[in-house]
Amino acid sequence: MFPTCFFIMYCSREGLTKSCLQSPEQPVTLSAAKALYQFAKDGGEGNEPEIIMHLRGALGDGGGIPVVIKLLTKEAWCGADFEVQAVCLNILSRCAGEAVADGRLILRKRNGESCQADKNGEEKCRLKTVELGGLKPMVEHLKSEELDVAGKAAYCIACHALDSPVRLGIHILGGVALLLQLMSNKNADDGVVNQAALALSTVLQHVEAKDELYRLKGMKVLIDQGLMSDSVDVQENAARALAYAIEQEGNLKDLRRLEGIDKLIEMLAALPDTDRVPNDKVRQSVSFALSLSAFDSECRTEIRMKEGLRALSNCLASEEARVQEEALMALANCAFDIPCKQTIGALGGMKNGIGLLSNGELSVVANACVALSRLVFDFMSGLDFVEEGGVGQLASVLSNYCKLYDQFVESKQKHVEDLSKEDLDQEAKKAAQDALEKLEIPDLRLGRAILENCKSCAEQGNVREEMRKEENFFGNMFRMIKHEDEIVSGMACQALANAAFDVEGRPMLLEMNAIPEFVKCLTYKDVDTQLSAARAIGNFAMDSYGRQKLFESKAMAPLVAQLEAKDENGKDAIEPRRAAILAIGKCASDRSSAVELCDIGALSKLLSLMDTHWKQLGQAAEDAVERLLQKSQSAKLWLRGEVDFEDRTSDGWFDMGVGRPYTSLTDLQKETINTNREVLLADASQDNRLKQLVEEVKGECASLGLTQIILDKRDIASTDIKKKCVVKIAEILSQRLGGSILYDKYMDFGYSTEIQRCKQLRKSNVVWVGDLKKAGCRHRAFLFKYLCDLVLPYLCRLERTKIERGAHVGHAWNVVKFFGDVDQEGQQKTYTVDLMHNVGSLYENGTDFNPADEWAAKYQVKEERNATIFLTSHPEEGCVSLHFAGMKLNHGFLVFSSRSLIALKSLFVYLMELFIVTIHQA
Repeated sequence: MFPTCFFIMYCSREGLTKSCLQSPEQPVTLSAAKALYQFAKDGGEGNEPEIIMHLRGALGDGGGIPVVIKLLTKEAWCGADFEVQAVCLNILSRCAGEAVADGRLILRKRNGESCQADKNGEEKCRLKTVELGGLKPMVEHLKSEELDVAGKAAYCIACHALDSPVRLGIHILGGVALLLQLMSNKNADDGVVNQAALALSTVLQHVEAKDELYRLKGMKVLIDQGLMSDSVDVQENAARALAYAIEQEGNLKDLRRLEGIDKLIEMLAALPDTDRVPNDKVRQSVSFALSLSAFDSECRTEIRMKEGLRALSNCLASEEARVQEEALMALANCAFDIPCKQTIGALGGMKNGIGLLSNGELSVVANACVALSRLVFDFMSGLDFVEEGGVGQLASVLSNYCKLYDQFVESKQKHVEDLSKEDLDQEAKKAAQDALEKLEIPDLRLGRAILENCKSCAEQGNVREEMRKEENFFGNMFRMIKHEDEIVSGMACQALANAAFDVEGRPMLLEMNAIPEFVKCLTYKDVDTQLSAARAIGNFAMDSYGRQKLFESKAMAPLVAQLEAKDENGKDAIEPRRAAILAIGKCASDRSSAVELCDIGALSKLLSLMDTHWKQLGQAAEDAVERLLQKSQSAKLWLRGEVDFEDRTSDGWFDMGVGRPYTSLTDLQKETINTNREVLLADASQDNRLKQLVEEVKGECASLGLTQIILDKRDIASTDIKKKCVVKIAEILSQRLGGSILYDKYMDFGYSTEIQRCKQLRKSNVVWVGDLKKAGCRHRAFLFKYLCDLVLPYLCRLERTKIERGAHVGHAWNVVKFFGDVDQEGQQKTYTVDLMHNVGSLYENGTDFNPADEWAAKYQVKEERNATIFLTSHPEEGCVSLHFAGMKLNHGFLVFSSRSLIALKSLFVYLMELFIVTIHQA
């Protein structure tokens, strides 16, 4: 055999590989291969794979790799030789840079530090072997009669099957079946079986390989030849292979059918009555398998019934961190069921989990957080968490993670600032850039697990109370909501949102200025984060101070946008939408917020959601619309065509008329002057003429004896005073807007010129009612409602006709009532106020016992009358007479209803028939 130093000395010489590895002499080839293997194993330079790939004199691309691969085939220069093949398989395994440690494939270690596979050539060497077709001879050698070669081939496969395409390639070449056969070979020793189990534990991570295992009934082999083996190494790798296999439903069923759960629990060797000797590596892989099986409800039940929870809880006492890590995850997955949660708690799982929060291994801490997040699920479990000191431990873990993240942010900011310096030379800039690239963010999995624990704990009121008492607990959670990782930030949002449920918690969050962060979280892809952010905003809107802060933070627009929320796949997110609807309903508790919400499109979107097939959205949207209309009288008039007695108007109230989509007042004022129907605006804070009118009305009513005491009374005397005030307001308003006119002469009451004058005055289609000097029914009714709400609140109603064509489009009138003014049966009387013809007249609308005044319906003009056309033929005179019954003139325009149009059509048909007959007779 060549000494290693000799090989290294001459490895770069031209033709050395060709003369040795390609020698037809088996001893020469074997010696060269052994020397190459020795060099790859412990050459001492750290870049041996790269050197091997660049050996000169090799076959094409890849240096020595294609030579080694050819030596595995029958075309080898020295012929097929088991010894040479075994050594070559070892070379390829070493060049792939992987070794077995702690039951997993990890990077080979030198001097206590992990190899950098991408720098020393190991990763390139592995991929080059696959590219050059090295997988096929590896899989073929699994059939070798020489079991040592077969075992080494299995190990070599394990070292190369580190990514999905390679695993798929091994599966296509029939590797799964051959590995199972190798495990079942009665002549194979534990070492060979172990290598086969190890290879399966990597290959079975591909979904098609799992399916192939199910077709081959491979679970029985893994259980009988793996789990039941006397070798702990075989048990370890077989359990890990089984863990990946049961991710396929068929394999999971086979596990239960073959009593695999029982065998896995027995392998934990954590129960007092077991005969097995505990082994940490086996415990680790078995716990991993149980954690994956626990995603199935039947498996969880079986684990609980077979004392598996007790065995896993006992594993938490192990001194090996990996065992604790996997056992915690298994317990966490079992804790999806209430019975399992209760059993784990009874076995001391809560106490053990809290104790492991102080573990030095961050992976153990992360899994402890996940487990505890599922164990804290109700008041009693929350009480246990508090009593065991869990709040303090969790606060400490969160604080430590925040410090790590703060250090990361500070370092990153420093490097960015260095790069932005103009006087920095190229060398220093490159150093700063390299330092920035090498900077690693603190463990994201740990951060997510900590915040998941915080979220579940904050869902319980008794735990939240203790969390508030803990110094800076919520402050650190708020720090994490600003994390650059969206998932961590979203988890912090979900945890912090629970704090907004409490009256004591909301001021704390408002002091932190948390609202903008919650608004930002509305845009995240994660549905749970969107849901939590919308709920938090809804909770802030429960009091006036919170609504004011939401208004100042401009949270309304993003909240309205949430009505169209989508999940990360672009599908409609129902629950976030519903939470946004509820939040909008709460925000609509005051007028300013309700008006803003309507202005930015909330009303229109809610109306569309009312008709959706999702019932949970439709009902919530309907409730939110009602809340908006209670505070925005402009929106109510637009949608319902009425403003009721209890709807008290105020400055900023406007009427858009009919036949157009709802638009904000700001946008309406920006429109250029056109022929569209005018928008009426009542705002005494800006309109000085309207302000004077308001003062005049208040003065006149006061002179009639109207006081607050009179308003509150319901006797006859106070009612008479209120009626006189209504008449006086009507008279003042009529005098201000052009006086009265006879009912039949209304068509001559032209006011369009006045409307255009007012539009030009304000350079807008929005007409200030104080500017009007002449106006029709619609304008007078609008102004009357505004004035009455100031002087006689809750006594006046505005109604608008549903007529959509003709002169009465937008016609409106007022109805008033006086508390205490009832008929003989106690029913409330209401009156239609005449503001146009017999100004000040109150026409009784009638009750069940009192007939309505005929002028009430006449003034209201709620619907157009039908026009009927009667045709009478007079053949003897050669003519047809038309009689129009029920036709009405609307201010000079002849208006036909749908019935009228049908009659006209009949007339046209009759005339055509008559014309044809006449021609025929002629």
